[in-house]
Amino acid sequence: MRRFILTALVALLGAAAMTGLRTTSVSAHGEIAQEGFVRMEAVGWWDVRFSRSDLTQNDNMVISGTTKLLETWPSNMSNGNPEICYLTVVEPGARFVLVDRKINGMESPQSFFCSKGSVYNFSMTLRARDPGNWHVHPALAVKESGTLIGPGQYVNINSSPSGFSFPITLLNGKSIDVESYGTWLVLGFSAITLVLGMWWLLYWTVPGGVKRTITRLRVANELPLNQDGGPAVGIITRRDHRHMAYITGAAVVLTGVGFLWASSHYSGNIPLQVQWVKPPAPPVQAQLATAQATDAIYDTASDTLKIETTVTNTAKSPVTVSAFRTGNLTFLNPIAGLPHGDYEYQMKVSPEGTIEPGQTGKVTISLPGDVLRKQELLPLGQAQYVVAGVLELTDADGNRNFDTINTSLNPTST
Repeated sequence: MRRFILTALVALLGAAAMTGLRTTSVSAHGEIAQEGFVRMEAVGWWDVRFSRSDLTQNDNMVISGTTKLLETWPSNMSNGNPEICYLTVVEPGARFVLVDRKINGMESPQSFFCSKGSVYNFSMTLRARDPGNWHVHPALAVKESGTLIGPGQYVNINSSPSGFSFPITLLNGKSIDVESYGTWLVLGFSAITLVLGMWWLLYWTVPGGVKRTITRLRVANELPLNQDGGPAVGIITRRDHRHMAYITGAAVVLTGVGFLWASSHYSGNIPLQVQWVKPPAPPVQAQLATAQATDAIYDTASDTLKIETTVTNTAKSPVTVSAFRTGNLTFLNPIAGLPHGDYEYQMKVSPEGTIEPGQTGKVTISLPGDVLRKQELLPLGQAQYVVAGVLELTDADGNRNFDTINTSLNPTST
């Protein structure tokens, strides 16, 4: 019994500790947990922006940007062919409420059909719910592959004297506050089911109680069941089966009563809606150039990743290699003058300058190894030595061109 009480106290202390973290800062969401080649080859992100970084409860914030399912999508994910995606937000719990979501200008409250090479311009409106300093990311969840996280940012939510509320109007014209609607009903039903669960748990596990099958698991597994009397008395008897039947019966009755009560109090319901849509294609970008990576070399001496790339200018004006985006990181060419933000670093482009119309040039992109290592995007010692990402080229008029590039990585100490 003392062991059970000690275990319960530890569980309560753990729950209290987690509750106490409600308004404290949190760290990032483990972007580096996924293999580098997965984040490099699967999804590209650019122009991800947060409209605000400091809010008060009930304030709205918009996360916008562009994501692309890269042509280099790994063959061991979703059978090499992603088909169903869901644009979402990764945050430490329900600290925000997703109010609105648009993909390529279309309202998209649900999953959507997706495919390799497709580009999705998105906008998500979030409403601040819980006070604290939270790390927030846009993310793309892909069926049979998991969630791929984009660039994130810390967002601070300040307390409001009136707290948080989320009023909506139902189809019957009634207005409710989703934040508090049905709270006691949910808590009451959960408490009753908790009692049933604890009844079952304590019956089988409490030391000194009726049965201790968990603490004597080997004996419970070895002895036969339902042996009442005689030398072969099993731990689990027919009486125990009857006792469990009582608990099961109570659970079935509770479920039935709950169903009947909900049917009588909430008439006029509509079935759950399941519909996958295909967002419209975004406006076609001007084709300025084509790019192809020919080699990637990691120089351990200078701690630099160098990507050899061939760029062909197909436009009528000079183009500049302005940015390289991989995983949730962006590396900017300083001479391009692009805006700088979180998860964005500088890269070196050699030779500097532009590529003239009709010309093909060999360009070396140098990325800082310490940044890549910190973000686990330098695929050394991993299953695939591959470097991939999206290369951005721009012309003097500000037109932008995005090409997916990939190549094998060759470590060297020279």
